[in-house]
Amino acid sequence: MGRTATSLSPLRSPLSPCLLYTSRAHQPRSIRIAALLDKPSRRKQPIEAQYIGFTIPDAYVVGYGLDYAERYRNLPDICVLENL
Repeated sequence: MGRTATSLSPLRSPLSPCLLYTSRAHQPRSIRIAALLDKPSRRKQPIEAQYIGFTIPDAYVVGYGLDYAERYRNLPDICVLENL
């Protein structure tokens, strides 16, 4: 899930081009949202993920593929980056 969930808001629209393409091409029974990290305080759109790994506070996190200025993404853990 993006930081503000705006990238997922089109999925909730019944006429979303992404949703229409997916449903025509693959004919899924349903579409569900999964997020490793959920940061509800930053949302600009009301999105409810069906599968959430961790709910975190409004802090900048790095590691496990998440980076800051192309650094820290190879950390084996998810860590809070302080003193930005």
